[in-house]
Amino acid sequence: IGILLLIFRCNTPKQSYQSKENIYQKSNQALNANFLAYHLNDSVSELIFNIPNENLVYKRPDTTLAFYASCRVKYFLYPENGNKTMADSGSLVFFDRQGTDVFAKNISGSLFMKANTGNYTCEIAVYDLNKRSKSTYSIRIEKENVYSRQNFLLRKNNGQVLFSYYVNPGDTLLLQSLRNKSVNLVADYFYREFALPLPPFTIGQREVFQYKPDSFYTISKTMNDFKIVVPPQGFIHLITEPESKTGISIFASDPVFPGIKNAEDMIKCTRYIMAKKEFEECANAANKKNAIDEFWLDLGGSQERAKTLLKRYYARVTEANKLFTSYLPGWKTDRGMIYIIFGAPNNMYKFNGGETWVYGEETQSYAVRFHFKKVINPFSDNDYVMERNEYYKEAWYRAVNYWRQGHIYIDN
Repeated sequence: IGILLLIFRCNTPKQSYQSKENIYQKSNQALNANFLAYHLNDSVSELIFNIPNENLVYKRPDTTLAFYASCRVKYFLYPENGNKTMADSGSLVFFDRQGTDVFAKNISGSLFMKANTGNYTCEIAVYDLNKRSKSTYSIRIEKENVYSRQNFLLRKNNGQVLFSYYVNPGDTLLLQSLRNKSVNLVADYFYREFALPLPPFTIGQREVFQYKPDSFYTISKTMNDFKIVVPPQGFIHLITEPESKTGISIFASDPVFPGIKNAEDMIKCTRYIMAKKEFEECANAANKKNAIDEFWLDLGGSQERAKTLLKRYYARVTEANKLFTSYLPGWKTDRGMIYIIFGAPNNMYKFNGGETWVYGEETQSYAVRFHFKKVINPFSDNDYVMERNEYYKEAWYRAVNYWRQGHIYIDN
């Protein structure tokens, strides 16, 4: 197999779809729900959801009756072809009834969307009817062919649907497709170490990915499924149409992901606010846990303050992993870097070709706007690249120095 240089290109469709919903604010992510699309045929797709009940409000009419939760899931489907007409919408209401005690569980279900060939943006709202609250989400629907990732459904051996492509090494997974009739998959295996993103004011090109797998093999369908064994590290890209490289990628990840595994990973994630010498000393320390603890203690000035700082910083790392993971862990992406340092934006505008984040009052001259363009990437539909500009230098160092002076920048 020759080398194919993947210079991921930015997406520039007609800008018909726009949203002002700030999905990165904590209040919009309160339920920690997960969604995915699975294409059943050329005209119908399934929107599958999973909602942990730990953040739902359970009520009971009186002490003689069981507790219950009540939610409405609603979706709006917008085409990306320049047509401003909504393609489809729908909703369902579900109840979860329990006894006199409420036990933790995940609530799963699905809705069926009318979606013909093409690409869409699906806006989703989840209403906790007992709490009278709303959480919002957004996913992209890709349905231009039968080869892309949403034509495949990934499940555990026990049949449980997986909402993340970051899975435990060594796990055996089942992959099925109703639209793609191929009986063989090619699994291209990659092991890569990716550098941190450049600061927002540093003009430069992102590292070019060389599509030359370290190895490859063929997987044949057994009954109705492909049986996939997750590699010990790296990732596999599963394709049925070799020319386009369009398919589904599965990444080997530590079980604690999207959390942070150990002190070594803590040091890597903290590079954004470290001087080069500080980073090298921590990375090369014999006792890395003590080294990173000392770093935060120096910044905080006291154990209590240091504990508060590191708790908020690494909480943002975890959130970045949840929100922005692509073929890179979320904290290593452009959006993840900005989210960790600056926090959630005050305002966010989402459109077909990207996102704009606004920090500060939009009408004020000091407001900072970061622009991210969506990238066409065979390994992920969640890849965005920042439009870098020297203008960001002052804002970046102001935020970094605020952390280094022992303060949480925009504690939201």
